This record gives sequence, structure tokens and C-alpha cells, in this order.
Amino acid sequence: MSEKIVDEILNNPQLLSVLTEKIYGKLKDEIVIKKLEENSESIKALQEEIKKHTEAIQALQQTTQSLQETVNKHTEAIQALQEAVKKQGEAIQALQQTTQSLQETVNRHTQAIVSLQETVNKHTEAIQALQEEVKKQGEAIQALQETVNKHTEAIEALQRAVLRLGREVKKLSIEVGGFTNRAGRGLERVMLKLYRKALELHGVDPKRVVHGKMVDDEGVIEKGKVFEVDFYETNEYVYVFEIKNFADKGTYDQVIVRKKLFSARYKDKKIKVFVVANFVDEKVKKKLEEEGVEIIASHVIK
Repeated sequence: MSEKIVDEILNNPQLLSVLTEKIYGKLKDEIVIKKLEENSESIKALQEEIKKHTEAIQALQQTTQSLQETVNKHTEAIQALQEAVKKQGEAIQALQQTTQSLQETVNRHTQAIVSLQETVNKHTEAIQALQEEVKKQGEAIQALQETVNKHTEAIEALQRAVLRLGREVKKLSIEVGGFTNRAGRGLERVMLKLYRKALELHGVDPKRVVHGKMVDDEGVIEKGKVFEVDFYETNEYVYVFEIKNFADKGTYDQVIVRKKLFSARYKDKKIKVFVVANFVDEKVKKKLEEEGVEIIASHVIK
């Protein structure tokens, strides 16, 4: 208890000064001085004790100073920690904003995914419907294939029949050719009579048409070669005729040859060429007409 009081006195300079003055007044009193002398040993012991306390106080002050430095360091560390916490708070706030923005983006993506899923479902239904349609078409194609197979078999049978018919036609052609060679001149006369009216409309007299031979003396086609011709001559024109049952490309070649022969032979007259036929190929007809040839025919074959 006394040590505590002493400590408080020593740590309070004002109080110590007041006490000193009071004590000094008391010391003037002889009794006190005498008493003090009697208690000098005690005072010395007390001084020693005070010295020890002073040393302890100094050591405590040093400890306190060291503690204050430690507190200051802790304060600085706390301030630095507060700054770090503040920065972390700002970072957390920014992270919260980013998280909120990310959540909004996720929500939009979720809506888009839902919409896409609905679209996929619709496409799936459409694909299923299309698969059903393809299945039906496959069945129809299979049925059509069976029909085509039947048609193919029928066509193959028809082709075989055509081949047989071709052989028969070839045989008939040979027979008709022989007949034509024998009866050709008579047939030409019949055709001239048959188309007499048409020829007369062109100013031609069928009765005057003669059949003869022309030798290529000038080598227009082949010098010395003999060609059979049907024609007749007037003062201004030479009418040349090619009479056929069917006028084809061969007829065109014959007409061009005879046109050249007569043009070379009758240089002072106009050459008028006629093709008289029951049938004429459409392309041949067009080419002959481009050459200025008159076509008299019953049927044009395309």
C-alpha cells in the first residue's frame, strides 16, 4: 500500500513539491528533526527502497517505451491491414458488380438456350415429319422401281421385236430396191402425173420432162462421168427434176451435183430445180429451199 502511495508521489512532481515544502516546515520543528535523526536509519533504508523503486520505474518506463514502439508498429500494421481490408472491400464490391453482370448474362443465355431448345424441338418435329415423308416416298420409289423393272422387261421385249422387225424391213428393203430398179422409170412417170397440178402452178409442163444422160465433159464433178437426169429446156429456163419416193440427205447431194452440172452446161440460161417426192425430211427440205430448190411433196417428216 505504502509503495503505491510513494510511487504516486514520485510520479507527481507537483504533489512531490508540495510535500517537500510541507515536510521542510515540519523539519524545522525540533521534535521532527530529532525524530528524523532518530529515524535516520529508517530514512536511509527508505531512500534505498525509493532508489530501487526509481530504478524499477525507469526500467518500467523503458519497458513502456518499448511497448509503445511495439504498439506503434502494431498501429501501423493495423492501418496497413485496414488499407488492405479497404482495398479488398473495393475489390469485393467490384467482384459483386461483375458477378451481378455475369448473372444477368447467364440469365440472358438461359433464356436464349430455352428459346433454342424450343426451336430444336420444332426442328425435331419437322425432321420426324420429313422422315415420315421420305419413308413414304421411299415406298413410292420402290413401287415405281418395280414398275420401271416391268417397263424395262417390256422394252427389252420390244427391242427384240424391233430387231426382228428391222431384219424384216431390211429384207423388204432389198426386195423393194430390186423392184424400184426395175420399175423406177415408170414410178417417176406416175409421180409426175400425180403432182401434175402442183407442177403446173409453178409453170412446169410435166409432159415435156425427158429422161436422159449427161456426161461431165468439163470435170465439174468428175470428168467423163455419166449422170442420169430428168429435165426439159425452154428459151429462158432449164427445168431440172429429182423425183423420189422419200427425199433424204442423199437426195440433197444429188440435187447439188445436178445443179452444178446444168449451170456449167447452160451458162446462158436460168436453172430451175424441182424435187418431187411423196415424203421429204424436214431438215433436207430446209437446206434445199436455201439453195433455191422448189419442193413438191405430200408429207414432211420431222
